Amino acid sequence: MDRTLRQSLWLRLRERARCSVAGLRRRLKLGAGDWDASPSAGIEQRRYQSYAEYVALQRAKLNMLRPAWLKNYDQRYHAALQERLCGHQLVAPGASVLCLAARIGTEVRAFLDTGCFAVGIDLNPGAENRYVVTGDFHGLQYPNHCVDVVFTNSLDRALDLPRLLLEIQRVLKPGGLLVLEIAAGEADGRSAGFYEATRWDSVQDILALFLEQHFTVEVRQPFRTPWPGEHVVLRASALPAATAECPGARSG
Repeated sequence: MDRTLRQSLWLRLRERARCSVAGLRRRLKLGAGDWDASPSAGIEQRRYQSYAEYVALQRAKLNMLRPAWLKNYDQRYHAALQERLCGHQLVAPGASVLCLAARIGTEVRAFLDTGCFAVGIDLNPGAENRYVVTGDFHGLQYPNHCVDVVFTNSLDRALDLPRLLLEIQRVLKPGGLLVLEIAAGEADGRSAGFYEATRWDSVQDILALFLEQHFTVEVRQPFRTPWPGEHVVLRASALPAATAECPGARSG
């Protein structure tokens, strides 16, 4: 496909996404009052008319991004994340890694380049994505305790953080690692954008959710790329949660 045809196709997709997002904006009527306090202190969730509306909005974002911006982001973030992973070396070569809300797969490639087996899931991975499959991190399609590492930098895209946390615990092996890149909170001057479904006052508010579920902190370090936040590595409890029985299995 030549450059002119690719640009024409992108412009058509972007216009279609723009119309879709504009319609969602009108229906949602998003504003300062469209946030509800969650049961967890310092965390709020955006109000949507339905789960389907939330999903449609999240799926629309990729087509709104300019290819040049996306390419620049991909290069900068890939290098920055790989440097952070190599810095602490807690994720060993050969580890299996599941990247949540991985969009075009930047983080997946960072883990691959450190010697891991990695795959991503996203509501909209785009066309011909070698690194990311379609999936919803609120209801993962993978079995219990199947991966060594879970990664996400998209907690602010989660509509239901407790549900996401349960899914992470379900697929993560006992004693496995959860690598989070958490954006700075409202108290640090960050404001939630149109696509954010969850916002928090501080990184500590988010960490509190995971510490309550017996994760322990291995690494916590600030970063500036691709946005201000903290790189946090948590270790899951070595005690496994209940697992599903194989179909047809018999006891005794």
